[in-house]
Amino acid sequence: MKYVAQSDIWQLDQVFGVRPLVSQNNTSRVLARFKQLFPLTFFRDDLIIEELRVIWVRNDGPWADEVISIMATDIACVNASAGPFFGHVHIQSLTGGPEIFVDKLSRNDVYRIRNLIEGIALHARAGVKVDGNDLEDERANLLEIGSVKFGQ
Repeated sequence: MKYVAQSDIWQLDQVFGVRPLVSQNNTSRVLARFKQLFPLTFFRDDLIIEELRVIWVRNDGPWADEVISIMATDIACVNASAGPFFGHVHIQSLTGGPEIFVDKLSRNDVYRIRNLIEGIALHARAGVKVDGNDLEDERANLLEIGSVKFGQ
């Protein structure tokens, strides 16, 4: 039987055996892009979710940006929390490397972000199949894969 953590070789086979969907020029397509809410922050951060990675562009001021990215295979967990109007997302890396923490996001965006990131992580690490003819179908399928069902 193959258990989830059976051996290092088996884990490497699982990671390298999955071939994520990319465009013809071998670049990862952007699934969604989110920004912080403007009245709460003057220099807004960007969170870009691609098929292969999650990118956080942290804007510290004019001409002062910091870019942090985590590959989909390296995502350990995604924590999302929302209040009545605003929320935040915290993404941790398996390697103990950079973490992504974006706050002051819209309540609706927080849960869409969590579902998308869980979907690309499951697709990249567990080999979950994503069917779709175009980018919109793939995005909808990834949202469905990563969603959490309450009350079942």
